[in-house]
Amino acid sequence: MSYRKFLQILFFSLTLLVILGMFTALSAEEDITNWLSDPATPLAEEVRGSFIFTMMLIMPFLLLAEGLLIFVIFKFRRKPGREPATFHENVRLEIAWTLVPAITLVILALSTFTLIKRINYSPQTDLVVQVEAQRFFWKYSYPEYDIAIAEEPLVVPADKYVTLYGTSMDVIHSWWVPAFGVKKDFMPGRITELWFKAKPGVYEGQCAELCGPLHAEMLIDVKVLPEDEFMAWVREKQAEAENIEVQPASATGQQAQEDTVGVVN
Repeated sequence: MSYRKFLQILFFSLTLLVILGMFTALSAEEDITNWLSDPATPLAEEVRGSFIFTMMLIMPFLLLAEGLLIFVIFKFRRKPGREPATFHENVRLEIAWTLVPAITLVILALSTFTLIKRINYSPQTDLVVQVEAQRFFWKYSYPEYDIAIAEEPLVVPADKYVTLYGTSMDVIHSWWVPAFGVKKDFMPGRITELWFKAKPGVYEGQCAELCGPLHAEMLIDVKVLPEDEFMAWVREKQAEAENIEVQPASATGQQAQEDTVGVVN
């Protein structure tokens, strides 16, 4: 196979892969929500900003290196009647291409470590949720409201700082909701902290640590509700825990009126 034929096949294959990837994304049943295309929290927006900043810094090195490689391959290749170039070393050039990437890495490290610190420590807390991971489900407890749920969506108020304290009851699990820009491992015998402040919506995630045969079914659903709807959900769950049926206000008023009439009669 000639070199030109090989390049044609390679180009065709890469183009086909890109087209298939785009078709898969466009034909998805639901919108793909993640930290890159649709960040749902300020933290996810920072993660996306850090990613874009990193790509802007490193792409020139990739393009320059690959461009020079292609240029050298064709410019200095061996041809009939001409020997290939044999030049060697350039001290100034070597110092430059060592210092510039090193300085770039320092800049990336400083910005990345700052973001990691933001991810690891919540600036404040409006709601605390305790999470217990167990093959193959999640249990959420709300100490402030004396509520505990399992195998149900996590429900939190919108635009509030929510702090999760998680642990595992068996093996290592990883709580990951892409749209939130957070992913933390929960390990037996240890408490892991993570936080987010999300806008209203329904978000999906899953355990991101291989934990057993049903790992793929250990899914995460998060409902972020306006504060009044969240408090209504809290009252409903508290009533369920106390085996009290929640009645509409009108029905309650009507029942009270009937009781009063019965007493008078």
